[in-house]
Amino acid sequence: MAIPGDFDTVAESKLYVSAALPASFDAAGYAALTWTEVGQITNVGSVRGREYSTSTLTVVSNPQEREKKGSYKLPNAEFECAWVEDDEGQLIIQAGANSYDTYSFRLDKQNDDKRYFAAQISKFVENNGQSNDAVKGMITLLRQTDTISVAA
Repeated sequence: MAIPGDFDTVAESKLYVSAALPASFDAAGYAALTWTEVGQITNVGSVRGREYSTSTLTVVSNPQEREKKGSYKLPNAEFECAWVEDDEGQLIIQAGANSYDTYSFRLDKQNDDKRYFAAQISKFVENNGQSNDAVKGMITLLRQTDTISVAA
């Protein structure tokens, strides 16, 4: 039984990647893929939602500027990981960063809910920082599909 006002945290979340796209862009299509975990994730990005542009109209006879939602984009998903040269998932991310291909992603949440989406990998760079900082990889995913959410 859930506790009223209870919530989940990001702890125990895992990011997975597949170089293949699903046969169908639904839960069954994504579930059929072979997944590789991206190791040592330290910061989980947002993988749901849309960002809408604003359309504006001002007519001379009415000084009120009117606004409405226009087109939308799927915001980028930003992740960080400890830089591990031989991590299988990070090797797939590196290959994707050097290509124009679209990859499949799965984010497993603490409560075992799953988030599926397709994205191009626009950035995977090594970030060194200062003497006491861990060397990290910075990942930017350009989401190409809305996210499919599957409850556990």
